[in-house]
Amino acid sequence: MSDTSIDFPAFFEHPAVEAGADGGAVELTGTVLCALELAAADFLGPQRADTPCPDRREAHRYRVIQQQGIVFIRIDEDPRFCGLTVPGLHSGAQYAVGSDGRILRRLRDGEPGSSLTPTDAGPVIPVPSSEVGRSFDPPDGSVPLPFLIGPGWDAGT
Repeated sequence: MSDTSIDFPAFFEHPAVEAGADGGAVELTGTVLCALELAAADFLGPQRADTPCPDRREAHRYRVIQQQGIVFIRIDEDPRFCGLTVPGLHSGAQYAVGSDGRILRRLRDGEPGSSLTPTDAGPVIPVPSSEVGRSFDPPDGSVPLPFLIGPGWDAGT
């Protein structure tokens, strides 16, 4: 179900047209609608009356790009829908769905295998060896750190 040869498009490279934003009509093909339903069901699971707000389908935003017979879908949590200000960590996913209705590739945020190229951190800045030490050593060696003072329980007692 995860064809890593499929690269996801840049979903945010161009502005999207929001359905219903200006009162205009939006037309979806049945293939796109089925792909959206499949991706939402796979990512968010079954929906019941007691499904927590952040896990509900309507609490998410969906971007769709169709290329070469594949429907690419980006799903992101919309925290404002639930009265929140910040989305949850790893709360999105990308899907590639074939015209036959099969998920060809799924990539949840935070999973390895992202097709994004890592950003270069820049030139290396060497740290003098006098400034390198063990993280549990007191800064000047004169005062032990609190977790090293006195008898304590260890995993063997």
